[in-house]
Amino acid sequence: MFWGWIVNVILLGPQGSGKGTQAAELETRLGLRHIASGDLLREARELDTPLGRLVKKYYDAGELVPDDVVIELIVQEINKHLNGQGVVLDGFPRNVTQAQALDKALASNGSQIDKVVELVAPLEVVKKRLTGRLICRTCGAVYNLETKPPKVPGKCDLDGGELYQRPDDTPEAIEKRLQVWAKENEGLVNYYQSRGILYKVDANKPVEQVTQDIMTILKRDL
Repeated sequence: MFWGWIVNVILLGPQGSGKGTQAAELETRLGLRHIASGDLLREARELDTPLGRLVKKYYDAGELVPDDVVIELIVQEINKHLNGQGVVLDGFPRNVTQAQALDKALASNGSQIDKVVELVAPLEVVKKRLTGRLICRTCGAVYNLETKPPKVPGKCDLDGGELYQRPDDTPEAIEKRLQVWAKENEGLVNYYQSRGILYKVDANKPVEQVTQDIMTILKRDL
């Protein structure tokens, strides 16, 4: 709940731009439900539900989970928080097709995406952040050796879990992922810009300043 309004927000930006960090801040400060598509899929495959079993089938086969399944999961999660709590989406949608499908699904439930915030940072900064990224094996919390180091080296601040580096956080793999992201992001930005709900934030600032900039945007027109 945000000043009596329910706000549904999407954070855009490449990996390493700080989407997860900022989504967590918005959840803590504004009570928005942080929905990360990757986390949602991992949680779903552990559940003995029709949708969970379907997700598990794709995971076990090493295949991408189809858009319609991901959207169904996300819309289900959003619907849980329509009465009194907004959401902040992190990691979805990734392209215009997904964005259009998400809008259609939300509209059928009388909901919508209110604001889209693109976190903008030079690609060289993003690459440097990604090569220094560490993730907790237990809870999935993300750290960075340069911008957000753990208090105890190799240990999660939250639960003491072991921190590890993703095997695909190599310079070559990062370069490839960023190329794919850039191609898809251009269309996504144009899509939301045409709807008049896209805002850009300089993500090459201290975490607290980025959070304040995002909160200023969310206050507008509310």
